[in-house]
Amino acid sequence: MISEASLYTTIAAFVSGVFGPLFVFLVRKKFLPNSTIRGLKNKEFSILIKNQNIINNALNDLQEHYKVDRIWISQFHNGGNFWPSNQSMKKLSVTFESTALGVSTDIMQMQSIPVSFFSGVLDKMMDDESYITLTMDKLKDNALRSYWSSRGVATVCLFPIYCLDKMLVGLMCVELLDMKSSLTSQQCAELYDEAKKLSGYIVNIAIQKSDT
Repeated sequence: MISEASLYTTIAAFVSGVFGPLFVFLVRKKFLPNSTIRGLKNKEFSILIKNQNIINNALNDLQEHYKVDRIWISQFHNGGNFWPSNQSMKKLSVTFESTALGVSTDIMQMQSIPVSFFSGVLDKMMDDESYITLTMDKLKDNALRSYWSSRGVATVCLFPIYCLDKMLVGLMCVELLDMKSSLTSQQCAELYDEAKKLSGYIVNIAIQKSDT
């Protein structure tokens, strides 16, 4: 059950993340001279970097707090534009990642993965509107099991990143390498809420990238 305070935090993050950049975009295109537009672009780039830093710091904090091996965020895109876009989203790329000391980073290898590869997981996630936990020794999808097992992953927890209209725009994933490691239901519920709080920043970044 999402607390009222958590809901307000999520709404505030989304509103500041989405409507701020949209307003700037509309005003810039309609009314402003080129010199002012250049100044706004510099300011927007600064905001983009700050938002990315917020997400990186959040993932580092979550990794340390929950003692997970790897945590990453991925976003849907079509090869050129991230959501939001009026084009179909056929690919998924990891855009943020944090790892425990000694655990390899995979962000550069996890780019432009076909969404169809995760279709079974995504279908269940959207039906249940909740997180999913996968353990490799029980996973029936051979391709997914091979994908994660080849990277030494034993357990995966996937958390949806939604915008306010419940459109799925990305995933937050926690990976555990030790078969004996696990997350409690309370910890998963907390991480589910953390993914909600990050949604506004994710959408903000996607809008700014689409506008470049």
